[in-house]
Amino acid sequence: MFKFPEQMKRVFKDDEMQAHFEEYGYVTASFYDQDDINELEDLFYRFHKKDDLKGFFSSTFSSNKEYRIIADQSIRRINSRSIDRLLKDVKVVCGSFIVKAPDDNSGMSVHQDMTLIDESEFTGINIWCPLTDLTEDNGVLMVLEKSHRLYPTYRGSSIPGIYEEVCDDLIKLMKPVYLTAGEAIFFDQSIIHYSPPNHSDEPRIVTNTYFSHKDVRFVTAYLNPDQSDKIELFEQDERFMTDFEQFGQNIKDRPKVGKSLGFYDYDFPKITKQDLLDNYGYQIVEDVPQKAIKQSLVTSLLKRFKIR
Repeated sequence: MFKFPEQMKRVFKDDEMQAHFEEYGYVTASFYDQDDINELEDLFYRFHKKDDLKGFFSSTFSSNKEYRIIADQSIRRINSRSIDRLLKDVKVVCGSFIVKAPDDNSGMSVHQDMTLIDESEFTGINIWCPLTDLTEDNGVLMVLEKSHRLYPTYRGSSIPGIYEEVCDDLIKLMKPVYLTAGEAIFFDQSIIHYSPPNHSDEPRIVTNTYFSHKDVRFVTAYLNPDQSDKIELFEQDERFMTDFEQFGQNIKDRPKVGKSLGFYDYDFPKITKQDLLDNYGYQIVEDVPQKAIKQSLVTSLLKRFKIR
């Protein structure tokens, strides 16, 4: 198992943004203007009909490689101005659309994003920016503050999550991030997050732009179910997110691209209820009315975090 670096390589120009990101695992900032939003919506609907959208969809899942490339290049072009304003010494890897159709199947369960880089030295960061205001109805993003440094992990679709035994409790501890259209959240890929289904009348369209420090090394991880005590790591190049053909179908299979770096012990600790008590002061209470639990959580969170 690897260790997180003692000091994150700096990527934010602003001292307060860098400090908030390192402590909480995320930070927010203004990102798109209205012209950007209009151009991105037009681009998305060039390839999609509103009535055809179902459930949860990411452009990286598409089997149409030309579409993946156009989405990537266009999103990166449009957001380059804001990236230059807010960031320094970075390598931007991939731009994509992430969409929730207005139906019950559009939720995204508790998860951490897959390992894409060598996290013993670098930090993988998403710039997640909605093209509409987020609300309780349309699938607001929820994050567990400071969970990006609970445990170092390798993550991927073939690898069980470290949070699976306490998912319901984690959701109760998460903070909803009510971004306005064009406002972005920059979050560490290892932060635990979740979003409920979109129950509004319109699709919730988001752009996601992945980046890291300019010197980054790209790595993905795979767990063979027949050899469950070892993780196989793969060296990848920076075009992995656009070129990878397995996202939409056989993502749990052994990667068909990249160079194997060998096998490493699979010895991740799982998050337990005691961890939630130790790290968040959250006591699991059985047989208590839900309203009382929610009131207690709100009071606890207000005391524990300095929320911006």
